[in-house]
Amino acid sequence: MEPEKIIAELERSPGEKVIVRHRVYKGKAYLDIRQFFEGDEGQWLPTKKGVSLPWEQKDELLRALESAQDEEG
Repeated sequence: MEPEKIIAELERSPGEKVIVRHRVYKGKAYLDIRQFFEGDEGQWLPTKKGVSLPWEQKDELLRALESAQDEEG
């Protein structure tokens, strides 16, 4: 199992983005949604702003997002 796979990158503003990724930490898989900023040398660095959910909860999160979209009309 690879340690990290980027699922999506969402630009938040110049020099900031949110990265959705599949991560493995200590042998356990997670869905990580985290804010990143662009460092001085152009590399993208994670911030503490974000959330990691057990990978098994991804379907529950997806259903919640779909429900929110349905309510929007």
